[in-house]
Amino acid sequence: MKRKRTGFSLVEVLFGVFLAMLSAMVLAASMPIANTSRARADLNNKATGLAQKQLEAIRSLGYANATPGQLRAAGLIDSVEPIAENTYSFSNVDSAALDNPSRILTSGSGRVILEQVDIDLRRATVEVRYTDGGREKSVRIGTLVANL
Repeated sequence: MKRKRTGFSLVEVLFGVFLAMLSAMVLAASMPIANTSRARADLNNKATGLAQKQLEAIRSLGYANATPGQLRAAGLIDSVEPIAENTYSFSNVDSAALDNPSRILTSGSGRVILEQVDIDLRRATVEVRYTDGGREKSVRIGTLVANL
């Protein structure tokens, strides 16, 4: 009478170990790429958050106060002197100086562009620039502020 043998042969065990090692190598090779992608997305999220917070602060002042003088008085831009046409730099998003683009982002800086679009309509655009892996990146968002 023959007994039925149970278990795995040496070839089957070696093949299983080979598949497990191959899977581990693929996973290990993808980790640096995933970490780099996560870090880049984090920088973009921070820049977007800063730009949105600055834009909301400008919008909350309303049409009459969306001028360089009023934005400077509110601490939303650094100077009433433009760095380019209708463009003003900002270093703090809030009065607590916690949301400073240069503190949060590598080589971070911020700009506010104010334009008179129509008689009772102004466009405010906020741009946050930063360096990511030696390349300059930026996030730019804008809104219209109407005199209602």
